[in-house]
Amino acid sequence: MAAAPSLYVHVPFCASRCSYCDFYSSTPSGPALESAARLWLEAIREHLERLEPSFGRDGFETVYVGGGTPSWLPGDALAEALRLIGRVARSGGREPSEWSLEANPEDVDERLVDTLLEAGVTRLSVGVQSLEDAARRLSGRRGSAADALGRLEGIAAHWPGRWSVDLMFGLPGQSAEGLADDARSVIGLGAGHVSLYELTLEEGAPMSRAVESGAVSMPDDDRRADQYEAARSELLAAGFSRYEVSNWALDGQECAHNLRYWNLDDWLAVGPSGVGNVSSGPGAFRRAANAADLEAYCADPQGSVSESTVDGKDAAFECLMMAMRTSRGLSLESFERRFGIRAVDAFGRLHERFPELVRLDGDAWIATDRGLDTLNEPLVYAMSEIERSWDDIAGRSVVSV
Repeated sequence: MAAAPSLYVHVPFCASRCSYCDFYSSTPSGPALESAARLWLEAIREHLERLEPSFGRDGFETVYVGGGTPSWLPGDALAEALRLIGRVARSGGREPSEWSLEANPEDVDERLVDTLLEAGVTRLSVGVQSLEDAARRLSGRRGSAADALGRLEGIAAHWPGRWSVDLMFGLPGQSAEGLADDARSVIGLGAGHVSLYELTLEEGAPMSRAVESGAVSMPDDDRRADQYEAARSELLAAGFSRYEVSNWALDGQECAHNLRYWNLDDWLAVGPSGVGNVSSGPGAFRRAANAADLEAYCADPQGSVSESTVDGKDAAFECLMMAMRTSRGLSLESFERRFGIRAVDAFGRLHERFPELVRLDGDAWIATDRGLDTLNEPLVYAMSEIERSWDDIAGRSVVSV
């Protein structure tokens, strides 16, 4: 069966906004949520129907329903959305190799589990962030740590598929000991994948304003490093491998959908603020960004899309940047096939200039563990090299299709 794209579906609703978040979402509830969810559902239905014939391939290799908080959708709207997505994903007789859905622990009950299993969802990604009450409160997370842990225990007991947990470090009110306990707890309950994100203060987010005003204090660099090391030690001791900058998994439990992002494979996106990426000839990509506005998106899902082309040195550098985030690194042979130029001509001999950060392993440049934490240094150098050399190497390259 020919290669198929992946599908990302953005659900733009949350029960409440975390104080650090800048993703596109809104917080309706009750009748307002019912009405908004219905408009969103009809919009993604129309968008999917118009994407299918224009793309020209049947089904999807992987599906990821994110947000926002998909589990905050009213039960009937979620079930209908999953039926719609499943029908399109399975067209042409294809069965997605992985189907993930994001959920907050507070929303997961037996009814939700039944809905997901009936639809064919295979992987649950649970947003925990922290199981320390002070950190949860300052971050705007719903529910207490005890409540969240109880819900995770319910997932462990009733969810038969794979499941992942998001944790964060660098949160105000968080401790290294607490984060180590969090990691031990989710690992002990059977999570086979842990995303460990460092808090980034986004301009305009409530937490950023609180820090600027002095109302909230952030942990310093040493405390953040201690928190990361505490979680890292627990993950390594439990047999997890760091397969991407912020992602750890037991062998075979890596997120297949996210790997397609980092490989710059083809994926389509529906829902407001979703962004798709499709190969557009050798060494180029067509980027499609949906309107980050529910009203505009629902009024004309396809017409609200902003398209652009990423090619030339921009596409080449993006390929390097994404690949170096992963434990697989950048295959030099694949890069040359894709762009018709040698990576060492475009970016310099990174493994020789930064031996402690980048190693040459057979055919691939791979970031060392330290390199994954300090990717900016070799990437800034690589960007300067390709800017300097591009006109020369592009003029003499022959791209093989």
